[in-house]
Amino acid sequence: MSRRDRAGRTIDDAETELLDAMRESDLAVLDRLISDQLTFIGPDGAVLTKQADLEAHRTGATSFEKIDVLSREATEGDDGGRTKTVAIAVLRVGEGTVTVRLIWHREWRVIDGCWQVASGAVEAVADRAD
Repeated sequence: MSRRDRAGRTIDDAETELLDAMRESDLAVLDRLISDQLTFIGPDGAVLTKQADLEAHRTGATSFEKIDVLSREATEGDDGGRTKTVAIAVLRVGEGTVTVRLIWHREWRVIDGCWQVASGAVEAVADRAD
């Protein structure tokens, strides 16, 4: 049985809500779903904090036009849970867009009654020829 936070969300619900907030750069939702102690590794290996992530969305440095989920896994344990989401993302860069396949790995914890991302990483991967 999936663990629910005080709002009744499962880890899978929280991942969906986070992806929606990323698409919209919804700072209020991102603030609620990201732990204040976040440690997140970007595709370039840089370590990001919650404040840096929110600032990137606020300024448009991180701006998604689309995030099309290809697959998603969620697992739970006694200490929280993990999600792995593979998606094709379209990012706005300057006046244009870049399309890339991304894999997000997130560690979730229920903090103050709410599922929050405590740590994670995202990697860009080249599409394979079929």
